[in-house]
Parts: sequence; structure tokens; C-alpha cells
Amino acid sequence: MSHHPHEPHHEPTSDEMRPKEMAKSAASKLFDLRIMIGALFTFYGVALIIYGFFTPEADITKAAGIHINLWLGLGMLALGLVFLLWARLAPVVHEAPPPGAADRPPMH
Repeated sequence: MSHHPHEPHHEPTSDEMRPKEMAKSAASKLFDLRIMIGALFTFYGVALIIYGFFTPEADITKAAGIHINLWLGLGMLALGLVFLLWARLAPVVHEAPPPGAADRPPMH
């Protein structure tokens, strides 16, 4: 920016001094819980499926002959993958605040 002697001095306004890329709000920094929930369900589902293959016959007999660990593991795996797929296909989009909006809510 060149200053000529005949140009008046310009003091920058607060809008001009504000960084071009505003910091994200606290809400936009939060971790998407769908990923955490999906990962946990997937992990425990896989663990139950593995354990389901090694479940003793006595436990299967107690469960009315149903391989409960295997079926619950498959259900948990499916639910976990649905959560991960949901987070992948519909990511959280944070809208930019409208121009002139305050960074914080008004104090009471």
C-alpha cells in the first residue's frame, strides 16, 4: 500500500483488522459422536462375534440353544457400521455465522 503525501491517513476499522478466517465456534470443534458410537459398536460387535465362535456348549444350552453372543455381535456390528456410514454420508456441516453476528451470545 503506497501512501502519497496528498492522501489522508486511514485508520483500519475493526472489520479490516479481523482475521480473514474466523476461528470456528466451539460447537464446530466438537467431535462427531456418530463416529465414536459407530466405532464402539463395531469393536464390541466384532469381539462378540469372535467370542461367539468359541462359546462353550453349556452356555449355548443355557440360552435355549441360541448362539446369543454370535447374534448380538452381528447386530452390534451392523449397528456400528450404520452409524459409521451415516457419519460418512451425512457429515456435520457448520453454517457460517451471518455477517455482523456476535461471537458470543449476549450476556444477561
